[in-house]
Amino acid sequence: MKIKHSIMRGNLRRNDNSRGAVLLMTATLNPPPGAVARFDPQERLADYAAALNFYLDMPIDVIDRIVLADNSLGEIELLREIAAGTAHNKIVEIMSFEANDHPVSQGKAYGEFKLMDIAMTASHLIVPDDIIWKVTGRLKILNLEQLHRAIAGRRPDIACDLYRAPLIGTGQWHNNRYMDLRVFAFRPAAYQRIYRGIWECASPCDAHALYRATIAARGEFDVMPRFPRQPWIAGVSGRHQQDYSSSRNQSKAVVRSVLRTAAPFLWI
Repeated sequence: MKIKHSIMRGNLRRNDNSRGAVLLMTATLNPPPGAVARFDPQERLADYAAALNFYLDMPIDVIDRIVLADNSLGEIELLREIAAGTAHNKIVEIMSFEANDHPVSQGKAYGEFKLMDIAMTASHLIVPDDIIWKVTGRLKILNLEQLHRAIAGRRPDIACDLYRAPLIGTGQWHNNRYMDLRVFAFRPAAYQRIYRGIWECASPCDAHALYRATIAARGEFDVMPRFPRQPWIAGVSGRHQQDYSSSRNQSKAVVRSVLRTAAPFLWI
């Protein structure tokens, strides 16, 4: 497989006390026709550039390395320029490869975990005792620093948000169980055992299959199935072209934030 690969180093000064996590930003600069509503490559590139700039400003004891992986062999020169030309204290690894040739019907999770398998294998920055934060690369997790500090003491093998939410308006109040793929954290050994190759094995590989795989791993790994606080997301949904800063989405986030404390057993 052809992989365009670059590593850029900022003004990196750290000691053992300042070591942070790896941020894995997944990217598809050129989505296939009909896959997403936000399909324009220039709009998507601008999203990735803004998110990369945001994460480069993170404290080094939260994130000290960034791996940005594009699975569409897209034109990533702007992202390289940002990593090389912006003042920051991170090591940034940017790679691009063609691994998005599957049918659109396979879904987002299929392509996402195929991308992650390739990126995890090709990366020169990831080591076995890392904590890795996976984010959808176009989005900014505004409180990622707080999320990281909230789980850092425990260092779970998996930290994520699992949902047991009814499909309101459909009458289906059960079995809508899924994993939020926009942001989650893991350690390499847990990823290897739970998720590697799941895009090939699960039928279908979707957020529901990932929920089941994560729940099943709790006997073997330390799984944090709900973040201690609500992730606050900025950006535009690729699937629906909806702004996460809209009043509707902000209201949902506020309700979920309150319920994490008031009723933590409600995974909605």
